[in-house]
Amino acid sequence: MYLHLDMDYFFAQLEEKRRPMAAGKIIVVCVFSGRTADSGVVSTVNYPGRALGIHSGMPIAFARKRAPPADSIFIPVDHEYYSQASVQIDRIIRNMCAKVVQASIDEWNVEDAIAEGKAPALKEKIRTALGLACSVGVAPSLLGAKMAASKSKPDGLLILNKAGERKLIGRSDVEKVPGIGPKTAEALRSLGADRVDDISKLDPLVLVETFGRKSGAWLHDLGRGWYDSGLGEEKGQEEVSHMGTLKEKTRDPYLLLSKLAELEAEARERLMHMKKSYKTLSLIFVTDDLRSHTKSVSFRNPRAWNEDITKDKEALVREFLAGNPLDIRRIGIRFGNFLDLGGQTTLF
Repeated sequence: MYLHLDMDYFFAQLEEKRRPMAAGKIIVVCVFSGRTADSGVVSTVNYPGRALGIHSGMPIAFARKRAPPADSIFIPVDHEYYSQASVQIDRIIRNMCAKVVQASIDEWNVEDAIAEGKAPALKEKIRTALGLACSVGVAPSLLGAKMAASKSKPDGLLILNKAGERKLIGRSDVEKVPGIGPKTAEALRSLGADRVDDISKLDPLVLVETFGRKSGAWLHDLGRGWYDSGLGEEKGQEEVSHMGTLKEKTRDPYLLLSKLAELEAEARERLMHMKKSYKTLSLIFVTDDLRSHTKSVSFRNPRAWNEDITKDKEALVREFLAGNPLDIRRIGIRFGNFLDLGGQTTLF
């Protein structure tokens, strides 16, 4: 069986969590371009905002026109915060399930013989540990699990057997199927296929001529209920980072390095799981004026997850302190420029 887990409006839900006083308000997480106060686009929005027609990719200026100022909060994206939560969720899922592939920062695919039995406990574990809601779908195919999770939103759980999966997918509008974009859906409708079941009535040669050999064959199988299974390859993660807030603002190298050691331990656990080496180490400093600064070093030879980088951290901290007179409020560590460890399995 396959399981698909999707965190509900992930970024906005995390912002709700750390802003309890904003309960019931519209939370709009934005990518501000900085050109003007309202330039940029919406990254995500919670459900009260979606009810007003605000959605991802919408210009911030348009979103503000739909959201009453007294009942809405517009927040810049905080990738460090979201990434840390994602790592925690990933750890929970991998501790409970067999084969796991993280599809994105807020989605996971699982293959497990008893996925339907683990799904309720998985939802509850994430809720207990992080206070977050997610939607989960379980089905005989990964496609069915994804569509079941989407159908169960928000905060739902839908488990399908073979017949239930065939019914859900077959009766779905073609544009609801992951992998069918707007142009493909429009072309299918022009051929008379409004729902997935309608695709089975189309000539396979017409499908190949219209969509190409690979896509045409996939659509032909889809219409007949032959759903591809398998998790595929896990997408490469571009970086692993952890940020932390200091107990008090400081310029004391000992306190800074102590906090970095704590953050490094959490990041290394993820590196070990990924079985990657890295070539770039970065330290992030948030100073008293709330500006973020980064100091990085790139290594000639890739470093393994368990190599000692104490001297490198000390050098970056000294370099930053020498060039910036302000106190530091937050500090973080980032590993990037990954390479596969390949034959270095003895490191584990």
